Amino acid sequence: MKNFLQLKLLIISLIGPLILLFVFNANAQQITQPNIILITADDLGFDDLSIHGNPVIETPNLDALAKRSVQFSDYNVSPVCATTRAALLTGRHYYKTGVSGVHGGRDYLSLDETLISNVLQENGYATGTWGKWHIGKTAGYLPQDRGFDESYYAQLYVHENSYGYINQQKVEHDDWVSSVVTDYAIDFIDRQKNNKPFFAYLSYLAPHEPWVAPKKYVDKYKAKGQRDAIANLYGMIEEMDHHIGRLINHIDQQGLADNTIIIFMSDNGPWFGSSNYGAMHQHEWEQRNPNNWHGMKGRNWQNGVKSPLFIRYGDHYQPRTIAPFTFVTDIMPYLLEVTNIQLNKNHKPIDGESFKRALEGDTTYARQKPVLIGSHDVISHKALFNQWTPFDDVAKNALDYNSQMLALRDDRYKLILNPVKDESHYPDATEQYVLFDMKTDPQETKNLFLAKPTLAAIMLTKMQTAYQDVFNDADSFKTPMYQISGDISAFNAFGPASTQGNVKSQAHLLGGFKQAGDSATYDLQINEAGIYDLWLNKQDHYGSGFEVKISVANKPYTTTLNEHALQKLAQIPLPQGAVTLKFEVTQNTAMTTWMTLNNLRRFYLIKQGTNKKPSDLSLPN
Repeated sequence: MKNFLQLKLLIISLIGPLILLFVFNANAQQITQPNIILITADDLGFDDLSIHGNPVIETPNLDALAKRSVQFSDYNVSPVCATTRAALLTGRHYYKTGVSGVHGGRDYLSLDETLISNVLQENGYATGTWGKWHIGKTAGYLPQDRGFDESYYAQLYVHENSYGYINQQKVEHDDWVSSVVTDYAIDFIDRQKNNKPFFAYLSYLAPHEPWVAPKKYVDKYKAKGQRDAIANLYGMIEEMDHHIGRLINHIDQQGLADNTIIIFMSDNGPWFGSSNYGAMHQHEWEQRNPNNWHGMKGRNWQNGVKSPLFIRYGDHYQPRTIAPFTFVTDIMPYLLEVTNIQLNKNHKPIDGESFKRALEGDTTYARQKPVLIGSHDVISHKALFNQWTPFDDVAKNALDYNSQMLALRDDRYKLILNPVKDESHYPDATEQYVLFDMKTDPQETKNLFLAKPTLAAIMLTKMQTAYQDVFNDADSFKTPMYQISGDISAFNAFGPASTQGNVKSQAHLLGGFKQAGDSATYDLQINEAGIYDLWLNKQDHYGSGFEVKISVANKPYTTTLNEHALQKLAQIPLPQGAVTLKFEVTQNTAMTTWMTLNNLRRFYLIKQGTNKKPSDLSLPN
């Protein structure tokens, strides 16, 4: 026994240091995996920073970040927020992810898409996001379902006294949303910095309307001679800048700077006016755009799609400004390359191209493939449709290339189809097109379509090819597949898979029901068979007297709408699996036959015997 113990001690003495060396090396490898902080602003224009020439706005922290970063002078995004976020987090063209608009069900990222958060989480990263989400509002589509360990889904657009949702539980804050987002992120970083590499996605709501900011910032800009609306707008930007400065200072003070990639960008260009304060005056718009970019949010001109992009990575990159054209889809492949993560073979094709070489100083880098940029007004030109219409077969078959508002960018040139001429000095279109050399004419002042016919023909062919690639893709424009699980679930009335008759989608309501046959259908994934109570939530009491039929699993259920905003419609047995639910008006017996049902908001499915009620479920609007 004594000899055995001596042998055991000898073995431990020999292999102990090896075990310690292995553990040390494993920890060292983990520590060297870079942390990632991705910061997005909402409706921030390229010129909304003092470093880019704005004569009034003060952004000292973002200016300082820019000076320590690689700055991109030709980084482009989508013209609106939800589509940019879909492309940012998947590396794929936003239409292919199912996201083609900002509301009405067209802002749901398909469930078969893989996000950068999923990939990083599967490769050992702690992941968190706080702020604006806007790529899915119901179960299955929320950030905690899409690869984020922690999340705060901030309610749009509540800037003061922010409230939001953590795992579908409403959380209220007596604070401004930019402060709340930053506090969550700093707390997350402090808890993860010694455990795992982290991915922190801060999605600020500023300066999206309504324009409102803390008094000390507003008073500062009023003292500079700005009227209330603009003082609030500029105050929002400076307040966000302050909190971003807090975050970056914390990273530096914690000794994390050299191993942390910080990315800052906006989701689209600036918006002209605010619903709370009225449109900007022309001189204010010119003040906000000192570089004279054409367009605004929602447009394919530069001011709709040009975004700041700053990337800081300790001493790994030399601070400077680089000129190659890059697109929002390129962020994900860059992060994959810099973290040395390989996608699995079943991953959907990435449309983005990594620009890591350019960051490291390769001046020959150029993006290889052109990018199709589509406005959120796709198909809205049709009298039958609007920008919230679901892309069912009817809508897809009605698509007409010549009527779309599109842009195509390659590494040098930009072609726009059907440009919106917001101001008289914008160049006129030739045969519906404008063509620009973005290296020599970044302000888009000289239309080359007639002057360079060969180039115009090449770009036109590229645009048509890219259009066919995106619009004919099997994944493009998918409508939501609502997930029904647990005791209570919900699906949005304003996000149907298709509509029939007079029915019209709106941003947050479904309406247009007038007569028999007007209907909407919804795709549902029932995760547990059972008997469910179906409830309808209307925005208000209107609609009393409409007879409706619910059809699901080949069975009809009829009822009459009453004056209550919340009403139980039917008791329905649902099988497990995919089902289609149809809501159809069978007769308008309202007090006035001309009445239109315009106020459908949300449906609830509650499993029988659970004693749940619709108010038990917290969901963002």
